[in-house]
Amino acid sequence: MAHNGLPGPLPGSPPRRAGGVRRTTSLDLTRPLGPDGPIEVNGRARDVRTADAGAMTVLDKALLSLTVTDGIVTRLRSFPERAAAPRLVGRQALVGWRTGLWRELHDDVESGSALHLLLDDLPGGMVVGGFTRRRALAAAGEPVPQPGRRLDVCAGWAADSRAAQIMADTGTPPPPVTPEAPDLVRDDDPNGWHTLAALPPWAMSRRRRVDAHLDGAQIEVDAMFRDSFIDIEGRERVLHEYAVHATLEANEGRVLAVQPAPRVLPHLECPVAGASTQRLIGMPCADLRDLVSSTLFGPSTCTHLNDLMRSIADVPALLTR
Repeated sequence: MAHNGLPGPLPGSPPRRAGGVRRTTSLDLTRPLGPDGPIEVNGRARDVRTADAGAMTVLDKALLSLTVTDGIVTRLRSFPERAAAPRLVGRQALVGWRTGLWRELHDDVESGSALHLLLDDLPGGMVVGGFTRRRALAAAGEPVPQPGRRLDVCAGWAADSRAAQIMADTGTPPPPVTPEAPDLVRDDDPNGWHTLAALPPWAMSRRRRVDAHLDGAQIEVDAMFRDSFIDIEGRERVLHEYAVHATLEANEGRVLAVQPAPRVLPHLECPVAGASTQRLIGMPCADLRDLVSSTLFGPSTCTHLNDLMRSIADVPALLTR
C-alpha cells in the first residue's frame, strides 16, 4: 500500500551474499498487565557469516529480557551475562540510558556486540511504545489521553508540518496509514533471520537487518529497520520502515555514499529527512554513533533513521570477526 508518496514495506529480504555478514535484531514490547501496566521488553540478535557454498556460521548472538515500569528499568537479564549489567537497573529507559551503557558496558559498546545493539535500541523502542497504548485504551472503551508533542524534533513534526497543523486544529494527531507487514523471512532462506516471536495484539516490534560485504577497497552495506505493531485482529502492521544503502572506505572506514529509501512513514513531511544522511559523507564510520547524535537533529531529520545510521558504526567490527 503506497502512501505519502512512498512504496510501502518491502517483502522478504535480499539473498545472503557469499563472504558477507548479516546482523538481525528484534526488540519486542508488550504490556501483559494491560495498557497502563509495565512494559516487558524481549530482544534477540544474531550475527552470521555466509560461506561461498551458502553455509552459515554464527559469529555472535544475544538475548535480552527487561521490564520498564513508569519509565524506569526495574528488571534486566541478558545472554551473554555481564557483571555490570545489574547497574543498569534503576535507570530511565530514555534519558541517559545510552550514557549508562557507555559507562557500564564499555567493552560491548567499543566492540559493537550484538548485545550492545539490543540495549542501545531500548530508547527508540520506548519512543514508539506509546503508539499502541492509546489504541488499546480506545479498544477497551477507556479514556485516551492525548500526548503533548514537542515540535521541530523531526521532519514529520516540524512546527509548520501538516501533522502539527492538524494537531493544533483538532487536538489529536492525524492517523497514520499502517499497511500490513509482509514477512521479512524469504521462503527459500528460512534461516536468513533469527527466530521472530509471535506477538499478542497491541505489541510493538522493532526489527533491524544489516548486510555487509567487502568489494575491493570498499564495504557495501544494505540495512533496514521496521517498526510494526499487532492490531486488535492479530495482524502485523508497519508504522515505520526505512532502507539504506551505504558505501564505506575499507581502510579508513570513512562514509563514501549514503542512499536512503523511505518505505513507510506516518506523516507527509517524514521522507524529507532522508536528505540529512548526506551530512555524514566523509565522516569515519566508527564514530557514527557520536556523530549522528551531534550532527543529525532538528526538523530536517528523523530519529528512527538516525538510529539506523548509528547501527552502521558496527559494520567494520562485524567484518573483522
